[in-house]
Amino acid sequence: MKPMALPTSQRGVFLIEVLISIVIFAIGILAMISMQAVSVAAQNDSQFRAEAEHLIDQLTSQMRVGIAHDSTTGNVDATEFAGLAHQPTTAANCSYSGSASSNAIVTDWIKTVRGQDSSGTAIAGKGLPGVTNSRIQILANNSVTGINQVRVTICWQGANDKTAHSHSVVAYID
Repeated sequence: MKPMALPTSQRGVFLIEVLISIVIFAIGILAMISMQAVSVAAQNDSQFRAEAEHLIDQLTSQMRVGIAHDSTTGNVDATEFAGLAHQPTTAANCSYSGSASSNAIVTDWIKTVRGQDSSGTAIAGKGLPGVTNSRIQILANNSVTGINQVRVTICWQGANDKTAHSHSVVAYID
């Protein structure tokens, strides 16, 4: 028996099918690599948000312990409370301005946020990336008697980030 010959119009179809399947496979691999890059970026953002939350919690705890109270009323000393404010003027894009706080609790905390030791020397691997004094804001509001509200905002920007990220917390100091 003689083997049957394929019609000339069918030659090379198997090769084309293999090439198409390789292209589809390559597109799938590229999509997975892209998803992994997005996943890593989301993980970094989540890590920095958790660090910002921890740092703000640390500051508000130090404020509660370290702020003076009026000896007669027991309320928070209004002058010292107002001294906690840092860069109270808000501008666009996480750029704050105004007077910087000279309160030791705030100035030491800002060094920690920036990843510096007490003398201002940078510590590798510490702090949030891209944080400057103008990217930290502390608003101290005691306009209602007996209610001492503090709003702390930190903005950071990693090396690969196109825009700044921010985290803000409102706390009450008593």
